[in-house]
Amino acid sequence: MQIRTLSLALAASLVMAASFTTSASILFQNLGTAAPPTTIGGHTMQPFDQAAQNAIPDGGTVVSIPGSPIPGTLSLSASATKYPFWALNATWGHGYSGPLFTAPNNTTFTLPPNTQAFYLYAMGNAYGPATITVTSDSGSSSGATPVTVNALGGPDSANGFAFYSTAGETISSVTVSTSVSGGFIFAEFGINGGPITTCASSGYTGTQLLWCQKICESGLTGKDLDVWLQRWIRQFRQLPYCALPGGNPPPPPPGD
Repeated sequence: MQIRTLSLALAASLVMAASFTTSASILFQNLGTAAPPTTIGGHTMQPFDQAAQNAIPDGGTVVSIPGSPIPGTLSLSASATKYPFWALNATWGHGYSGPLFTAPNNTTFTLPPNTQAFYLYAMGNAYGPATITVTSDSGSSSGATPVTVNALGGPDSANGFAFYSTAGETISSVTVSTSVSGGFIFAEFGINGGPITTCASSGYTGTQLLWCQKICESGLTGKDLDVWLQRWIRQFRQLPYCALPGGNPPPPPPGD
């Protein structure tokens, strides 16, 4: 959301004035070679629609993975190639036989907005064991305990990598790298988009509600948006929900 890129100095000074702190974090979970779980860190996970991925021509390249069950796009920093399961002679594991994709090392997956939990499965694109490291934009990583994945074509080859928020934060991206030069093979995605936050659901009423809607939900940009932000800060001494890191709503300030 553009609101988060505007008035950074303004936001920083406000946070200091309000003495706002948070101890929340994004955590990594190693899913191993088992089938994807239905919940991660208390978040209910929704798998991507494989029919949309199967519709991609075999051997075709993509810069986004279709089928997200929440609004937005799972986009890639590098082109990925789609293959049918049998073409790579891979024993993926846990009964999966859907589409597979290959991508080069250090490919970043930019997640749909408001993502609070996400997983994917991966293995090295080489006939030998590979160490895979997945790192989120928050800095949390699987690298603290390196994950070694079985060889391409071996039993139960693919390993699941998951990240989840602990206090409503959002996850913007994850980056995948391997110990093999051929990059990695990946598939099976799940996501949780968290609750949809609005000015009304954040508890604002009266003048606060009207001003919040002007800032967060009217589409204002640039100087006009800054004017409303400054007006809000002078009156309420904190940011509206959409301007906070992760978009997490604080308790509404007292009074209109």
